Amino acid sequence: MGMLPIERLQPAPAFYYCAVDLFGPFMIRDTVKKRTHGKAYGVLFNCLTTRAVYVDLAEGYDTSSFIMTLRRFVTVRGYPRKMISDSGSQLVAAGKELQQVVHKWDWEPIKSFGKCKGMDWVTTKSADAPWENGVSESLVKSVKKSLEVAIGTSVMTFSELQTVLFEVSNLLNERPIGTKNSDPTEGSYLCPNDLLLGRSSIRVPNGNFNENSNYKLRWKFIQQVVQNFWKKWTRDFFPTLIIRQKWHTKQRNVKVGDLVIVQDSNIVRGRWKMAQIVEANAGRDGFVRDVILRYKNVSQGVSYNGCEDQTIRRSVHRLVVILPVEEQLQD
Repeated sequence: MGMLPIERLQPAPAFYYCAVDLFGPFMIRDTVKKRTHGKAYGVLFNCLTTRAVYVDLAEGYDTSSFIMTLRRFVTVRGYPRKMISDSGSQLVAAGKELQQVVHKWDWEPIKSFGKCKGMDWVTTKSADAPWENGVSESLVKSVKKSLEVAIGTSVMTFSELQTVLFEVSNLLNERPIGTKNSDPTEGSYLCPNDLLLGRSSIRVPNGNFNENSNYKLRWKFIQQVVQNFWKKWTRDFFPTLIIRQKWHTKQRNVKVGDLVIVQDSNIVRGRWKMAQIVEANAGRDGFVRDVILRYKNVSQGVSYNGCEDQTIRRSVHRLVVILPVEEQLQD
């Protein structure tokens, strides 16, 4: 495995080193003439340092539509120092239709757009090397697949689909990337939103939405789409956190004191359950297969202080160790 690029290791502000990729297309309808349908595609900007994402929607298949999306991005997040993307002929994560259209783009106006601000636009070289810009390719793959399941056959307006993508951006930026040094056993974690906002992000309470409801208000329907995305994306994303290795060598057992993320089917949207192992039950062969966890049972908008500890039994296959007890002792 090659070494990580300097952009992934060097401390820098959010979106200072950035990668961009496209996905879609999505069917959209006109707000006035509801039977008039068009196509739009998603644009995903990914920070290589903080792993934060910004997802927006581009209306149209021309160069000017992408530049307008790029201008909205730099207005909110600032000009990157370096922007990495696939060239028009090798959009690995995109479908054939998007590849054919973007191949006809005039890339000179796009690359020259940020030159006056010192932005260096770099394109990957090989069409048969999808691991180049792979940090964006993997996100696009999971986001696109989950969005297709969440949206289904529904056709939304440009504004409605853009709202879905903005809420998806917030959910992606709530995923844990580390623990806070104050007290990792409290269950709080570090996420990209903390780095973007400069403070702990506020989880807005979600409404009670279900698929059986007949939504007359479109904003409730949008929330149901986002809820479907969350269920599908977490179900696909969580297994990627677990390192799969063949049993050629003996692996480390989970231990009492390890800080873990718990996979739960009824997890609240935008929240990740973090717990600490208080008891590890080993079998006759010495391998731990289930554990007793302790975590804070916190409702939306309630701080961790003053909440009662909750204990629950879970299989080790539902856990991801993010901070072993040995590293906690070192800190």
